[in-house]
Amino acid sequence: MRELTADEKATFDRDGVVLIKGAVETEMVCRMLAAVDRLIETPIPGMEDVKRGTGMDRHLFADHDDFREFVFGTPLARLAAQATDSQAVRIYFDQIFVKEANAPGVFSWHQDHPYWPIGGTQVVSTWVALTPATVEASALEFVKGSNTWGKTYQPVTGEVTDRELMNTLWDGFGDLAVSYPDVIIPFEDHPDRFEIIGYAVEPGDALLFDYRILHRSRGNASDARRVAVSWRWLGDDATWEWVRGADPIVSPEHHSVAQGAKIDDDTVFPVVYSSIHA
Repeated sequence: MRELTADEKATFDRDGVVLIKGAVETEMVCRMLAAVDRLIETPIPGMEDVKRGTGMDRHLFADHDDFREFVFGTPLARLAAQATDSQAVRIYFDQIFVKEANAPGVFSWHQDHPYWPIGGTQVVSTWVALTPATVEASALEFVKGSNTWGKTYQPVTGEVTDRELMNTLWDGFGDLAVSYPDVIIPFEDHPDRFEIIGYAVEPGDALLFDYRILHRSRGNASDARRVAVSWRWLGDDATWEWVRGADPIVSPEHHSVAQGAKIDDDTVFPVVYSSIHA
């Protein structure tokens, strides 16, 4: 089973992100891609004209057997544990991202941290390519080392920046967003201050990154659909830090974890990897 090499671990520790070639085996990639294709073709009740796979199809493992098997049937949680020096890793949620061919939409610079009601330093994502992609075809880019700056930037949602409009996305989101003092800037315009790193990926490659690192994806300038799946992993020091405006994908009523406590609800946040039982 795939493990982090010493060089990959050093890269993650230095940069906040690492490319893991061949993290998921070809057979599993094919199964994942087929599952995503089926999901895209399944209408949303009452919203049959809405295209699925935009990034809001998430927390799928809770209700879809295929996606639950993908959580437990890959080495991704083990890789997350090795990267974060955690004894155990839990799943927070999973999420699919699809960009159609020649789609211009940009996902702007952002951190995951300010959206989520999660505290701690051992929290990461694995973004797994199911189709080939370059930076120009919407593979991810990162501001190298920005996870170590000790800053939480105002979250954004596409081009929506108005506080009241953001509040309509979910309760209090706009109010929470503007409560953070630091504002996103075009980091790529300041090469003397910031180093932007991006990656070309092949199916099965994973980008493993800290939830505090700044990252983005450009529009898809290729003639092929770009498909990826992300898993959000909670390491040893992850705590529940609910505030109004936090992402409601998992809310206080869904679990038994006390405010400020380490996450220990095995039903809602199941342990996927533990070195104790490995």
